[in-house]
Amino acid sequence: MPIHTPVVGEVVLDLAHRDFDGNPVEGVYMDTLTGLSYLRHERGGCEWTTKPEHIQALTTPRFITVQHPSRPRTADVA
Repeated sequence: MPIHTPVVGEVVLDLAHRDFDGNPVEGVYMDTLTGLSYLRHERGGCEWTTKPEHIQALTTPRFITVQHPSRPRTADVA
C-alpha cells in the first residue's frame, strides 16, 4: 500500500495511535519535518508526531482551515 501524502489541513487517520475503543485516531495534518508527520486534533491542542507510513486517508476526504503562526515582528523588539 503506497504512503498517503496529505495536504496541510487534511483530516487523516493515524494508524499508530488508537482511541479507547481501539480505532485509529483522526488528526489534522500539519507538516512533515525530519521524517515525522505532525498531527493535531480538530478541536486544537498540542500536536503529536507519527511516521508518514502510519497516515491513512479518510474514506470521505475532510479538510479544515489551518492557521500558521506568523513570524516574530523584529521591529517590535527594542
